Amino acid sequence: MRILAVAGSITMLLGSGAVAAPTAFAAPMALAAPAALAAPTKDGPVEHRLATTFAAGDDYWTPERMRAAQPLAAPAGPAKAATSRATTSAAAGAPVEFAPVAGPRPGPKPTNGFPFVAKAAAQQTWKGGGLIAKTAGKVFGTGGNGKNFVASGTVVNSADGDVIVTVAHAMIDSEGRWSTNLVFVPAYKDGAAPYGKFTARTMYIWSGYYKDNAHQPPLDFGMLVVNKVKSKTPVQTVGGQGIRFNVTTEGTSNTLFGYPSNGNGGKTLQYCSGGSVDPSYGMKYAMLCDMGGGSSGGPWFQEFNRTTGTGYVVSAHALRNTTTSYGAYFGPEALATFRAAVAA
Repeated sequence: MRILAVAGSITMLLGSGAVAAPTAFAAPMALAAPAALAAPTKDGPVEHRLATTFAAGDDYWTPERMRAAQPLAAPAGPAKAATSRATTSAAAGAPVEFAPVAGPRPGPKPTNGFPFVAKAAAQQTWKGGGLIAKTAGKVFGTGGNGKNFVASGTVVNSADGDVIVTVAHAMIDSEGRWSTNLVFVPAYKDGAAPYGKFTARTMYIWSGYYKDNAHQPPLDFGMLVVNKVKSKTPVQTVGGQGIRFNVTTEGTSNTLFGYPSNGNGGKTLQYCSGGSVDPSYGMKYAMLCDMGGGSSGGPWFQEFNRTTGTGYVVSAHALRNTTTSYGAYFGPEALATFRAAVAA
């Protein structure tokens, strides 16, 4: 569990129908696999390609290693809640969205649906099935300190079907060192990987996320580009959730998923659902929900449909204190980072 010194103590956690390919992709700044993050010359998506250390997820990520993985250690340096370089602009850019797409196996028949908002944002085990039960999963990796960690993530619809949305602090540690051995396991359940283990080949963060040896919460989002399993992408295997950028955060109905250590020990998919509360720490999304270590990177939805298990990801779980969970805004920086991942 990561302790973040931002205006008091807070914990940084680890943890769509077919659409046309996005155009006008931002060119990422390629890094030649350094041991630590190099200072970029300009703001934009930062690409880091992972060295191939094992042929497939099964070669390293055994059920025993997956069960034993823990959230990363606390960052060594102070973090800044919102600097001029870290604050995103809610007004910049027109809204952009990609609709959910179902996987190859038939799911529940669509209904008129309704945004699922529980009366209270108490954490619960998800038992509703639907697309979310397949597209949400765990992200496993090895940190710069050599210790294995766990986070959460989700498959979203993209042109190539190989993009996983998670958080930046699952990719880079407090000393600017990149994570290794990254895999995404959709539908994880107590050591089982029913759809396989998708090894990551490239990861993307925004250049402003790690500045002056500090993590910047308002930019804590990241995209993994993963390899195929049995010649199929994640979207071809399990489907993909919708994703939205540059949308309003006012009046948001929230549903948050992940694999928190304080919910069944991280063995099962958990969720909270409720209305928004005033955000802090430079973030844009907040609701009363205590999702513990391991849930960071889990999808934060608008318009989540309880019957079909589908919705639009507008953020990823990144921060919490003892009562409240927080997510960064998916604004123009997140859109550029996503487009760079789609183009990879």
